[in-house]
Amino acid sequence: MNQFSFALLFFGILFFSYSQKNNKKLEPEIQSKHYQLTVVDSIQIPYLGRPILQDISPYTQKILFIESGEYDEEIFTANFQGEIIHSFIANGNTIVGHLRRIAPLHLVKDGSLILSFGNPQVKKISLDGSEVETIFTGVPPYYSSFPSPTNEIIIRDNKIFYNNRSDDGNYNRYQKEYLKNLKLIGYLDLEKSEITNFLSFPEESIFQNGLIFPHSTWVSHFIFSQNKLIVAFEGESALFVFDGEAPFSFEQKIALNLGDFKSYKGHPEGEEGMDLMEALTNLGKIESIKKTDEYILIGYKRGFNNQQIRKLETATSPQERWKMIQEFEKENPSRIQLLDENLQFLDDFPKPQFLNISSLMVREGYLWGSKSDPDSEEDHFTIYKLEVQEK
Repeated sequence: MNQFSFALLFFGILFFSYSQKNNKKLEPEIQSKHYQLTVVDSIQIPYLGRPILQDISPYTQKILFIESGEYDEEIFTANFQGEIIHSFIANGNTIVGHLRRIAPLHLVKDGSLILSFGNPQVKKISLDGSEVETIFTGVPPYYSSFPSPTNEIIIRDNKIFYNNRSDDGNYNRYQKEYLKNLKLIGYLDLEKSEITNFLSFPEESIFQNGLIFPHSTWVSHFIFSQNKLIVAFEGESALFVFDGEAPFSFEQKIALNLGDFKSYKGHPEGEEGMDLMEALTNLGKIESIKKTDEYILIGYKRGFNNQQIRKLETATSPQERWKMIQEFEKENPSRIQLLDENLQFLDDFPKPQFLNISSLMVREGYLWGSKSDPDSEEDHFTIYKLEVQEK
C-alpha cells in the first residue's frame, strides 16, 4: 500500500470514528421489564371552564392555574384540599398588566409569590395580584399563545433558562439562512440582570439541511441531567446532548426509535411547502421531555398515517376537517418513551388516556399533570400525582 492510499484509509477510519461518537441510535432491546405511569394521588378543584395548569408546589401545597380569555387572563391559586384561595385578573386595566407569558407561571420556592416570565418583562406577583415587582425588562419575543409546563422555565445556578426563538433580524422564516442564525435557548442571569441567547442547531440536525420548515417543527424542549443539557426539537426524532455548562458545547446526537413518526424533510426556499396548520395536525411531534430521579420521559405523538391524511383532504368544510382531526387524534394517542438517566431505552407505551401530556412536570421526585378532556367542560379540575412503576 502506498503512502497516499494509507493516508486515505487513515482519515476514512478517523472520520467514521468521529461520526459514530457524535451520532448514536437508541434501538429497543429484548425487554425483560415493562413500565407504566400510575396515579398515586389526585386533587379535584371545583371549577367550571378550561383551566391550564401552570405550576405545583408540594412543599407549600399550592396549585397554580389560569383561564385565558380573549383580552385577559385570570390566575388562580388553590390548595391541596381543592380550595381556591386566591385569584386575580391580568390585563391592561389592572396593576398586574398584560403578562405576555413566554413560559408558564412559576411559584417561587416558598410559595408566596408568582414569577411571570413574559415579553418584555419578568415580574414577581403576590398570590392575590395586589403587589407587582418588575425584576427585568428586555426578554425577546417568542411564538407561544398558551404556555404550559411543556416549555417551563428551569432555574439553575441563579439563572432562568427558557425556550427561545430569537434571530439576528436579518432573515425571515422563509429564507434558508434563518434557521442557521436562530438561537433556541436563552437564560436570564439574575445576578448580572443580563439576557444571553445561545444554542444553534447542531450540524447533525435535519434543520441544518438548508431547507425551509414550518416553525412549529423546530420548537425546542430541554432538561438538565447529569450536568448535561439535553434538547429535543419537536419535528425531529432525536435527542441532542450538550455540555451542561457555558458555552454548552455539542457532544452527540441520539436518534430515537419512535415507530412511524411522521416528519417533514423541508422544502427549498421559494417553493410552496407544508403550511403551519398542516404541520400542527399531521406531523409527529415531541411534545415534552421531563426528568425524574431515575428516568427521562419523552412525550410524543407519531402523527397521522397516509390514509388519514388522504381522508382529511376530502373534507368539504372546516367543521368537517376539525371533526376528522379530533377523531384521528383519538386513534393516534400520544405516547411516552422511557429512558434511564444514561439515555438507555427502557420502554415505550401509550400515555394514560386521562392525562394531558403537555401538563407534565416533575416536583419533589414525582410527576404531576392535569386531566385532558378536550371535548367538554367539566365542573372540576383534576390534578394527578404520578410515578413510573414496573408492571
